[in-house]
Amino acid sequence: MRLSNERIEFISDQIASALTEKKLVGYYNRRKKLKNVIAGIIIGDLEIEDKIDAEVIKMIKSIKRDIPEGSAEWVSIFQQKKEEIAKRHNYIY
Repeated sequence: MRLSNERIEFISDQIASALTEKKLVGYYNRRKKLKNVIAGIIIGDLEIEDKIDAEVIKMIKSIKRDIPEGSAEWVSIFQQKKEEIAKRHNYIY
C-alpha cells in the first residue's frame, strides 16, 4: 500500500470534516465512526489497486524477453496492462 495508516487517517478526517460541514451526511455525533468507514473504503480501494499491480508485474515477468524494471518500456507496458486489467475488473484508477 502506498499510503501509511497515518496518511489514510488524515485523509479520512479531512473527508469527514468536509462532508459534515456541508451537511452531506448524518454522522454528526459519530464522527469517529464516519472516519473509520471512509478509511475502510480508502484501504479497500488501495488493496484492489495493489492486487492489479501485482497481476501486471506477474504478466510483465512472464514475457519471454527480459525487460528491465523501471525502464521506459517497462513503465509503458505496465500502464497499458494495468488499464486492461482494471477495465476487466471494473476498477477505475
